[in-house]
Amino acid sequence: MPRGRKRPPQESVDSILLAMSRREDLDDDTLSRYLDLLDEEWLRGAREKVLHLLRTNDISAHSAAVLILSELATEDDLEDMEDFVADPTVTDLAKLTLAPILKDLGSEMADDGILLYLNDPEAAMQQMQMRLLELVGQSELGVESILEDVLEMPLERRLAFIGWLGSSHDPRAANLLVPLLENSSTKVAEASIEALEELGTIAAHQAIPALNYLIGNSSNRAVKQRARAALGRLTMQSVPGIENEALQAKRLQRLPLYESRVSFIDGVGSQMIMLSWRRPDGLLKGVNMLYQDQWGIKDCYGTDEMDADHWSSLVGQMDEQGFGSFLVPVEYARALIAEARVVNKRTRHRLPIAFAIWRPFIEDEEPLPKGALAQPTAVEPVAFSPEVERLAQRGDTLYDMAEFSSWLFEPFESLQPYINRYWTNFALSELSLDEQGTRGRGRKRGRGKTMPKEQVQYLEDIISEALADLADEPWRSIYEARLRRQAMLFKFSHRERDLELVRAVATAVHPASGMAPTEQPFLRNMMRLSIQQGPIRLLAEALETGQLGNVPLGLFPIEEE
Repeated sequence: MPRGRKRPPQESVDSILLAMSRREDLDDDTLSRYLDLLDEEWLRGAREKVLHLLRTNDISAHSAAVLILSELATEDDLEDMEDFVADPTVTDLAKLTLAPILKDLGSEMADDGILLYLNDPEAAMQQMQMRLLELVGQSELGVESILEDVLEMPLERRLAFIGWLGSSHDPRAANLLVPLLENSSTKVAEASIEALEELGTIAAHQAIPALNYLIGNSSNRAVKQRARAALGRLTMQSVPGIENEALQAKRLQRLPLYESRVSFIDGVGSQMIMLSWRRPDGLLKGVNMLYQDQWGIKDCYGTDEMDADHWSSLVGQMDEQGFGSFLVPVEYARALIAEARVVNKRTRHRLPIAFAIWRPFIEDEEPLPKGALAQPTAVEPVAFSPEVERLAQRGDTLYDMAEFSSWLFEPFESLQPYINRYWTNFALSELSLDEQGTRGRGRKRGRGKTMPKEQVQYLEDIISEALADLADEPWRSIYEARLRRQAMLFKFSHRERDLELVRAVATAVHPASGMAPTEQPFLRNMMRLSIQQGPIRLLAEALETGQLGNVPLGLFPIEEE
């Protein structure tokens, strides 16, 4: 979106473009200020100067121009950019660089249409492909950005691109091929195996460990057979001992861990898993994963060249947004990731492509020592007893902790009939009382106003009915597991009293306890809050989907003045 063009520039356009073309250490505030100043001068010559950067042979200047155009260009600039592409004096590489921006702006020149305006299409495409390999050789983020585009390609074009990678005779091509081995369709995985084999010994240090991993972890029989055959041929072509040498090289490339963090579990069973490593230059690499216990790993994104202060700031922002995190041993974080991957496999949800890119950092491929036990991801359950039952009677106090503030009944859709009944009854009760004159005109309803006894009892009856209908054994098993995982985080933070309380509540929630859901204060409090906050959740969902017509009328009684 275009930025506001209001203030006179404080720095010249030329000096800004020079700084953006030469400096790679611009902080976010400086970059934002530069873009604002360029935006103010956009129609007074800044646009032409940005396009002129693309006429140079300077790759850094090209990158700066693309960044600026992606931020500031609008449909009003489309004609000038199309004229630029049609200019025969502009290099083919500069024209191809503009293709993604033209596509975003809806230009007919985008994609294959731009080929008509190239001076030497074959040479241009080869040059563009070599620039892609330069980008993937710089960091994982370059690999991630390219593969996201590759995965959006039609299958035939994707296979053609993979074939080009194999014939490129460039070891950097393996950076793109290795992630495509995992979690891809059979055709894409087999094409990637063939491309790695075609690269041959120049990429053996990457290909051999990747193929070994695929053989040990893939459930696709055809892919595993193809990988075994390729691994055998690649090993025979390589010098003796190449496999051990490749594994040793991977160990030497590992960066020291800086910090591992895990957020507490929210109301839908989601957690953030955050890992960071210190680079030789003192900066950090980091990766964040979103794990949802009924889905698996839903999202994954990494970052490079982050300073430690920025990492601390990111952690602080998560705390402010209600996603507080705990410092945990890296073994625990990796055990949680392994658990999440099992869920992905069971639910047939594909892992994000970024996970495959960052997997060498995320996972510890060293086998556990003989006799060692895997790190548990939840506290051990305790047997139900009178003492546990007495402690579980305080389960409603869990909602005094920030870690449980978002725990409401899920799935929310199944609760809507009970919410509608309660709030409809509430509105009718208010109307009836007003008609009787017991709460006449001029009444004020403060935040501390208590509900009439009849309304309180009606809510308690609805809670009992909803729990009896909805809190079945599968549901109780899910929430019992979430409670024990939450308790594990309290164990790491040495909150022993909270740990014991959560573990007792988990034992009561488990179907084997024999304690009815209607008798459990924790579940009753959860259901009470879920029903009382129902209209707010309905409104939030309606605003998010734009379907305000789905919100039942009369849920919010009108206050009289």
